[in-house]
Order: sequence, then structure tokens, then C-alpha cells
Amino acid sequence: MIKITLTTFSCLCILFQAFAHDPATEMASAAQNFLNSLENDQKKKAFYPFRNKERENWHFFPGNFIQPNGRMGLPVKEMTSPQRTLAQTLLSSALSHRGQIEASTVILLEQILYEKEGREMRNPDLYHYTIFGTPDKAGTWGWRFEGHHLSLNFSLVNGRIFSVTPSFWGASPAKVTEGKHAGLRVLSDEEAKAFKFLKSLSPPQKKMAILSDKAPRDIYSGQDNTVNRSSFFPPKGLPITKMNPRQKGWLTDLIKVYAAKYRPQVVDQITVKKPLLHPTETFFVWSGGLTPESGHYYRVQTPDFLFEYANTQNNVNHVHAVWRDFNGDFGRDLLAEHYAENHSENKGWTSMFDGKTLNGWKPNENEDSFWVKDGCIVANAPGRCHLFYQTKKPFINFEFKTQVMTLPNSNAGVYFHTRFQDEGWPKAGFECQVNNTYHDPKKTASIYGVVDCLEAPANDDEWFDLYIKVDGRKVITKVNGKIISEWTQPDDWKKGSNFERILGEGTFALQGHDPGSTVLFRNLFVKRLP
Repeated sequence: MIKITLTTFSCLCILFQAFAHDPATEMASAAQNFLNSLENDQKKKAFYPFRNKERENWHFFPGNFIQPNGRMGLPVKEMTSPQRTLAQTLLSSALSHRGQIEASTVILLEQILYEKEGREMRNPDLYHYTIFGTPDKAGTWGWRFEGHHLSLNFSLVNGRIFSVTPSFWGASPAKVTEGKHAGLRVLSDEEAKAFKFLKSLSPPQKKMAILSDKAPRDIYSGQDNTVNRSSFFPPKGLPITKMNPRQKGWLTDLIKVYAAKYRPQVVDQITVKKPLLHPTETFFVWSGGLTPESGHYYRVQTPDFLFEYANTQNNVNHVHAVWRDFNGDFGRDLLAEHYAENHSENKGWTSMFDGKTLNGWKPNENEDSFWVKDGCIVANAPGRCHLFYQTKKPFINFEFKTQVMTLPNSNAGVYFHTRFQDEGWPKAGFECQVNNTYHDPKKTASIYGVVDCLEAPANDDEWFDLYIKVDGRKVITKVNGKIISEWTQPDDWKKGSNFERILGEGTFALQGHDPGSTVLFRNLFVKRLP
């Protein structure tokens, strides 16, 4: 017989509670149970690789307004009763009781409009679940629950929830005025607490906070997968440093309305590095009328977060409320940090790109051919252009790796052992080709003009890993870990007249090939070899 002392029992209870309330573990378990319940055709709709661009393709419109193919994912409409239960369990693993009630009520509003209008776009079963990557309590994956006026996005890495943004909640009508549900209100605290805070402001404070007596038609951040910082920086409005302690408390209460839709344990993981309110760099902005009956808009922003609210449409009875992360929607900033610093495969590697600027790189002709978007270097040349990596010490033997995505019919390349030149195709060094469907027969990972591969090893519109290694006279290229080209420079190899194509030393350059080609690069790393 095993005896359990009171102390042991207490420890077991504490351990059980800690495990039972770990949201990342519960999410992974719930998501895997949901996936396991699906038939193959359902799984094709519900499951995407984590790096697929669909993960950041979020919307809060009805599906038939989303171009070109409508809303992706598996709709509740196509689930069996047990599958619906498992899907709801996944949602419950993330939301608080309050969040579950509000999500259900937003969906109920669709039912009310469905009965009133009879349009299929209002069908309350057109809310979709999508899983990105294999759910694993210690892995990298994400998921989304989305339909009209709801878009909830989760990104997880190594048992930690990195992001719950974009987090969009909407309501139309915000207050039901007729029928058996008359009087029902949704997202009312976002409005009531904002007016409470607004009314507490002194005339000088209101002068700073109120930018216009006319509200914008909608939230400024829209449905872009990255918030346009130029719309919000430098910050405007009333700074938190001009608020008294009571007002700071009321502003905190307002922001907690947005966060309280999620389980406290979820929010705790999000705010480990980013406080919901910054003690000195938080700003409040108001536009529109000063009563609930007139159209109104507000936002609260910090260096990290944006909380935005608008109620201006349908006779001031149509609410849009969103929580965004300026740098970290979809966990983008923390994922980049994680890949750069924490992955064992990146130890000993030097990052060549900070994910935000082109610092350390220099374009030659057609300088506007390269820019940064969503943590990627975008190559789209109005004419030929090359972006050269700046280094004081040239590279001789090295390993290079990056992630690449080509749009259809696009061409680019990665030059190595090259050197800066003002214009023209680089004469020095070699080009590792990037081309999956462009008409040039030389495909991705060819050593251009030396080892030409005629079959594309990757697909357009999907991220793939590109690797180059030079060690002595040997060059290897890989795509997704598979060797594509392997070449050893002969002893009697001669330098070319137009293109030198001879191993020696130099730097790297990314190619912008032509106006019709768009290629994205991210997570660029290099490691020097002896």
C-alpha cells in the first residue's frame, strides 16, 4: 500500500493545478484532438504549415468579401457534432469565461441578422478554425478562429504563447433594438469605460486628447497584417505622464477589458516582456462626439501595443475593437528573436539582417528595388538592382542560410564571393539562382552557369530554406536540407571574361531581377569557416 501524506497530497494538488492551468499545453492537446477527429478532406482545409503565408492572412469581413478565394480554414458548418465540441474545447483553452460569453454573443448577432436578412453570408456556422504547424506543447505552431467580426490569432513556441494579436472583436448591432433579443448589448465595457475616462479629463487634458470632433469611419489599423507605423508615430494625444493616479487607474481598467477576454495565464505570458501600459510612453486619443449617441473613436497606444475602438457606422450601432502589436502581431518580433538567439542551429551564426531595416546592406542602381516588410527583405526591382552585404573582412570559407519565398514567375539570386559595383550584373563571384517558375530553365539552387538544375526544388508562395557552403574549392547548395548542387572547382579553372565565376573571397548580394519578379528573404545568417 502506498501512503500519501498531507504534505505529499498538497504538492500533488499544486502540481496538478499548475499543469491543468497551463494554457499552452492545453491548447496543444485540444488542437491535436481536434485535428485527429477530422477526415482527410477536412484536414486539408484546417491544416497549414506554420510558415505558410496564410497564417498572417487575417480578416474581419464576411467571407464573401475576402478576395480571391474567401476565408480559409474549416468552417463549423462542415463539422460533425463531436468535431464541433472539440473545436469549442480549443477555443475554451484560450478564452476566459468572459471571452467565451462575448464570442458566443458576437456569433449570436450573426444568427439574428441571418434570420432577418436570409443571406448565407450571415450563417453563424461560417466561423473557421485553422491550425498552423503541428500542435506540440514544446513546438512551434499556431491557430486561428475567425469569422465575421471575430479574428483571434495565436502563436506558440516552446510551450510559451508568444502572441494573441491581431485580436479583433466586432458587433453589429452593438445593441439589439428589436425582436426577442431586444436590449442585448455586446462589447459595452469598451465604450463605457472609455467615456468614464474621457469625462474625468480636465479642459487642458481634453485639448491634448481630442484630435477632432469628427470620428473616422473605422479603425486606422484596418486589416493589414502589419500595422502601418506611420499612422501612429510619432504618438499624438494625451500622454500618461499628464494623467493623475486615478485617471491612470481608469485607463488601466479600460485596457484590461481587451485583455480580459483571454485567460489570465495567457495574458501573463504575453506581457512578460511587454507591459499592457507603458509607465511613461502611453498615449490616449479621442475623435468624434462626446456622448455615446454620436459617432466616436479612441485609441490607446504604447511603444508595443495598440488598442483601437470605433463606433461610427449604422447610426452609431456598429463596433470595431482591436488589440494589435506594432512589431509582434503573429508573434513576429519574438519569433525572429527566438530564431536568431535561441535556436541551437543558429548558435555560432551571425545574423545579417535585423528584420526592421536595411542597415548593413547597400544597393547599387535602382535603389528603391529593396525594402523591409513584415520582417522580410522584399526584392522587387523597377529595373535591375543588387543589394550588397557590407563587411570589413571578406568571406572565404563560410556557411550561409536564409528563408526565401518566391511569388509566381519571379527570379532572383544570392551572389557570393562577389564585390560591390555601381551597376550591372555582378562580375565577381557566383550566383545561387532563385527561380521556381520563371521562364529561365535554371532553377533554384543552381550555381548559375556552372551547375544548372532544371527542376525547381521548391514551390512559389511557400517559404523554403536555402543554404550555401563554400569550403576550399567545394561549393554545396541545399533547399530544405536536400543537396541540389555540389561542385568542386577544378585546378585548371580559369576566370571568365564577362563573369569571373572563380572562388576567392568577397561578400554577398541579393538580386532584384526585373519589375515582374517579387522575392522575399528573411532570417539571413552566415558562419565563417576555417
